[in-house]
Amino acid sequence: MNIRDYVVKMGHLHPDREVLVFQEHRFTGRQVRDRIFRLSNALLGLGLEKGDRVAVLLTNSHYSVECFYALACAGLVLVPMNSRNAAREHLYMLENAEVRAVLVGQEFLGVIQPILSEASGVSHAVCINGPAPQGWLDYETLIAGAGVEEPQIELLDEDLSSIRYTSGTTGRPKGVMHSQRGALTTVYSTLMDGLDIKSTDSVALIGPVTHASGSYILPHLVRGAKVVILPGFDVTNVLRTVEQERVTMIHLIPTMLVMILASPEIDRYDLSSLKTIRYGASPISPDVLKRAIGIFGDIFVQGYGLTEASMPMSLLLKDDHILDGSEKSIRRLSSIGREVTFSKVRIMDDEGNFVPPGQIGEIVVQSSQVMQGYWKNPEATAEALRGGWLHTRDMGFMDEEGYIYLVDRKEDMIISGGFNIYPKEVEDVLYMHPAVLEAAVFGIPDEKWGETVKAAVSLKTGQKATEQEIIEHCKTHLAGYKKPTSVDFLDQLPKGHTGKIVRRELKDPYWRGKERKIN
Repeated sequence: MNIRDYVVKMGHLHPDREVLVFQEHRFTGRQVRDRIFRLSNALLGLGLEKGDRVAVLLTNSHYSVECFYALACAGLVLVPMNSRNAAREHLYMLENAEVRAVLVGQEFLGVIQPILSEASGVSHAVCINGPAPQGWLDYETLIAGAGVEEPQIELLDEDLSSIRYTSGTTGRPKGVMHSQRGALTTVYSTLMDGLDIKSTDSVALIGPVTHASGSYILPHLVRGAKVVILPGFDVTNVLRTVEQERVTMIHLIPTMLVMILASPEIDRYDLSSLKTIRYGASPISPDVLKRAIGIFGDIFVQGYGLTEASMPMSLLLKDDHILDGSEKSIRRLSSIGREVTFSKVRIMDDEGNFVPPGQIGEIVVQSSQVMQGYWKNPEATAEALRGGWLHTRDMGFMDEEGYIYLVDRKEDMIISGGFNIYPKEVEDVLYMHPAVLEAAVFGIPDEKWGETVKAAVSLKTGQKATEQEIIEHCKTHLAGYKKPTSVDFLDQLPKGHTGKIVRRELKDPYWRGKERKIN
C-alpha cells in the first residue's frame, strides 16, 4: 500500500460525500481525487520524472491538499516552503534541493519572482489562485488539460516523499528526508493511537498544514470525514467554524489555546460538537491546560514529534488529562505522554546507554516515521542517527509508567508559537549590523507564545543603535517570527574560559522560579 492507494480508496468509498472545505469551496471525495490526479498527470506531462523535487509555497487552502498528495501520487518529492521565510531563505532551499518546479500562490509572486532566475534548476513555475505572470503556467488551466486516471508510476516504500527544511545549529537550514513508508506510517499512527475517526467527524486545521496539522488530512479523508481548512488563526473564525461545520476535532498549538481561553467570545458559540482538542508543537503550561480542561472537559490529546520524526512519537491521551485532584494527575499534565504503537522512545546518556526511570538524558526515538537522513549532509545524518536511534537533542526523563517529561533542550533552540528558532541563525544576522560587536540570542518565557526571542548585544566603541533599529534589521533578513522581540544592551557579554559567549548566564535569570527551562 502507498499514499496513492488511499487517495483511490477515498474517491471510491466516498465519491459523493463532502470531504474537503475551504471557505466557499466544498469538494466531494471524487472531486478531490480527480483534482489530485489531474495535477499529478499534468506535472508528469511537463517532463518531470519520479524523484524530481517540487517546491510548494502556499498559505492554507484546498490547493495545499491537492499539491501535497498530487506530488506523492506522481512519485515527485515535496519541498514545502515556509510562507514566513525571507527571499534568500527560499533561494537557498531551491538551490540546495535542486528543485525543478515550483507551485506558488499568487500572493507570494513578489517574493519568488525576483529570485527565480537565480535558482538554476527550476524549469517550470506554476501560479496558483491568480493571474499567472509571463513565463508562468496557470494552475487551473494546467490541471484542466490533464486526465483523471491514476498515475502509472511505481511507488516503493523507500522512495523519497519529501524534503522538509529545518534550521540547524550551524545556522544553515537542513533538508530532512522522509520516505513514502514514513508518510504512510504517520497515517497509521494517527488512526491507531488517540483518534477514533468516523465518517460523521470533521476536523478543522488552523495552523500551517505544512507542519503538524497537515498530518490529519489523509486519515480523515480516507474515513470519509470532513477536513475544514482555515486560512489562518483568528479566534472568532475558529469558534464560528466549529459551530457552523459541527467540528469534532481541532489541532492547536498552545499559543492558540491561550488566545481562545482569553477570548470573551468563547461563550457566544456552540462548541458542543468538539470531541477532541489535539495540541502540540511546543510545551504547554500545566496551568493553561488545567483552565482548558475546566472549560472543555477531558477531550485533550497531546502529541510529540519533530521535523526529523513525524508526529506522533508519543501521545498524552484523554484519559491522562483527567483532573482528579491527585498529585499524579496534575504532574502528568506536564508530560508528553507515552510512546505510540509505531515508535520506540528511550532516554539515553552521552555514552549511548539507556538510563533508568527518573534520570535525565537525551530523548531518542526509533520509528518508520523517522527521517532517512539530511539531504546532501552525511555528516549531520551520521551524528543524528548514530547507533540506530534518532537523537532529538531534547532532554528529559521517563517515569516508571513510561510517561516522558521534557526538561530542557540540548542546544538552546527556541520554540515560539510552535516554530523552531535557532540562536546562531539570528546571531549571524545581528553580526551583520555595523554597530554590533557581540551578540547572543536566547529564549525567555512568554505567556502568549511560550517563548520569545531575546537578544543581548554589545556595541562597537563609538557606535550607537536603538532596540527598534536592531529588531528592524533582523526583520529585513529573517522570517518575522525569528526576529528578537526585545534587546538588552550590555558593555560586554559573559564568556567562559575558552572565550566563548555563555548564553546560559544571560538566559538563566529569566527562568528563575520555573520548574522547566522550556515553557
